[in-house]
Amino acid sequence: MSAVTSAESWHDDKGRSRNTSRTSADKVTLRPVPAEVPRLRRLPFLFVLATVLGGGMVGLLVLNTQLQQQSFALHAKQQQATALAYTEAELQTEVDQARSPAQIASRAAKLGMRPNLHQAFIVLPDGRIVGEAEKSSGKEVRATVQTPAEIDAARKAAEAEQKKAAEERRKAEEKKAAEEKKAADKKKAEEDKKKSDEDKKKSDEDKKKSDDKKKSDDKKKSDKKSDERG
Repeated sequence: MSAVTSAESWHDDKGRSRNTSRTSADKVTLRPVPAEVPRLRRLPFLFVLATVLGGGMVGLLVLNTQLQQQSFALHAKQQQATALAYTEAELQTEVDQARSPAQIASRAAKLGMRPNLHQAFIVLPDGRIVGEAEKSSGKEVRATVQTPAEIDAARKAAEAEQKKAAEERRKAEEKKAAEEKKAADKKKAEEDKKKSDEDKKKSDEDKKKSDDKKKSDDKKKSDKKSDERG
């Protein structure tokens, strides 16, 4: 059996072409060569890492901002709830006051109603009447709350009293001021008169001194002339 020679051309892993000659007797089992695993470059890895870290920081910042906003909103809602609680308490107090017997009596008195001391009661279930009902005149008990007309009359009377008291005070002040002015004018007149008397007395004294001096001078002149003639 003759050997058959065959020529084959193939490329190695470096891309170089090789020609091999083999016979049919020399068969070689061919197996696929695994591809080379590419290595990751350093720059893209750092870029991906920086991107992940930056995204994490941005996410933390956004989360922190959201938490702060929610905290502010919660605080505002708590304040609003507190204010509403105070308002509810005030309204409940007003309702309780409006339901109180004193307020009911006050409103009844403003409507002109008066308590009736002569009351009768029906005892159930027998229907027995206890007491004798009588019509109330409204003068048995003095009303604790005045009607609008009574309030208006009392206000006008108080205003009149205040005006009267103010007028009396004004007159008293005017009278006192007049008396003080009169006393001041009298004192000033007395002081002026006293000063005038002192001025007149001083003028008389000055005039007397002047006359005495003039007489003395005239006498000296007369004596001098007599001596000259002698």
